[in-house]
Amino acid sequence: MKDQPGNLIVLEGADGAGKSTQFALLHQRLENLGYPVEYISFPQYNEESSIFVRRYLAGEFRPSESVGAYTASMFYALDRYFAADKIRTWLDEGKVVLVDRYTGSNMAHQGSLFDNSEQRRGFFLWLDQMEFEMLKIPRP
Repeated sequence: MKDQPGNLIVLEGADGAGKSTQFALLHQRLENLGYPVEYISFPQYNEESSIFVRRYLAGEFRPSESVGAYTASMFYALDRYFAADKIRTWLDEGKVVLVDRYTGSNMAHQGSLFDNSEQRRGFFLWLDQMEFEMLKIPRP
């Protein structure tokens, strides 16, 4: 099955929603079917690329509400950008890449900061453009 192009599968969900259980089941099932599988989770807390995410979550940017959805989203996007080449390599090798949280989580968390639906929609369009067109992060 290695001659087939790879697939990028993303599972999104809140902490404690059961993603780890679902990932383990999916990973085992795919391997049992003969698919080569890789796994990556975001944010990548152990990588230098997550420095702004870690500092943001630790409340080091004061006041935290001054950061805003657009800036916070860039922190998370740059962490994914750091891993994009590795993900592309896996996909080029025909692997199934399982991702724990991706752009959808960013959209959900930061999008919730907008009360106005038109502003939220504009943010979603901007984020999609930034991550997938400008930064060329692999699209699921």
